[in-house]
Amino acid sequence: MFKHILGITASAVMVSTLLAGCGSAPVSTGSPKASTVIHITDDLHHTITLKKPATRIVTLEPSNAEIALDLGLKSHIVGTDQATFQYTPAPWKAELSGLKNIGPSYPGISLEKIVAAKPDLVIASTGIKGLSALAQFHIPVLILNPTTVNGVYHDILLVGEATGTAAKAHQLVNKMKGQVAAIEAQVATVKHKPTVFYDLGGLFTTGRSTFLNSLLSMAGAVNVGATMSSQPWPQVKAEQVVKADPEDILIDSTAGTSVSQEDHQAGFSAITAVKTGHVYVLPNSSYVDEPSPALVLGLQELVKVLHPKLHLGR
Repeated sequence: MFKHILGITASAVMVSTLLAGCGSAPVSTGSPKASTVIHITDDLHHTITLKKPATRIVTLEPSNAEIALDLGLKSHIVGTDQATFQYTPAPWKAELSGLKNIGPSYPGISLEKIVAAKPDLVIASTGIKGLSALAQFHIPVLILNPTTVNGVYHDILLVGEATGTAAKAHQLVNKMKGQVAAIEAQVATVKHKPTVFYDLGGLFTTGRSTFLNSLLSMAGAVNVGATMSSQPWPQVKAEQVVKADPEDILIDSTAGTSVSQEDHQAGFSAITAVKTGHVYVLPNSSYVDEPSPALVLGLQELVKVLHPKLHLGR
């Protein structure tokens, strides 16, 4: 999600078997009555009303497509954006075959293509321009913007409620919580929590009000970016990172920055992470980047990098 938000503010930035079978399960709930009216409040505190559960869905952002796929809604997706095809990781990527590409969502949507798909629900994220124009076509928009891992669980339940798959959504969330709890139990055995700087590219990082900050904490780390700005995704200065002196530096693999390039940033030679060789390009950052069921794999990946001596159970 944030890789596209950063692309708006700064143009320079832009599987494991843990969740085997994601996106392939059929919708398990029965068909609700056509007269059922659904009222849902999204993450921007907007209330949308659906006369019945949505059956023609447009998803904008990889995270929202991943949620829909894990709820067994592939046959209900009538369009998804270019970012989804570009950034969605395995195993969800294989599920995109056959879906209609409605083009990029950034900096703004293709209103004509979305309207042509005749959706009865658009699932979107913040930072996308043009969504308000869908109101004139009576197309409801559900905007998801979780700021914690618990917020991701909440949003999965919202999508389940909007699509008549509430039972499946609760099942998915409970499964994720169980997997996360198992990882956290092992992380709890680690005595030292390293300080970490997460470089999204161009020294953009994750602040404290983000699901990624929440995920880093679960992985047994202290995010130094949380003390550098009140913004969720701030661009910080090199001297701020040097002053914070993180023990580990993680580089988002989509940033296009190598370990050598990171090491040679101004003043970084004095940072503990650089001096000890603890600067890493995160191998599969797509698992970490999106507030979706992929976060379980993201948490697993963070723990493997930050606590290499910890052997996670399968």
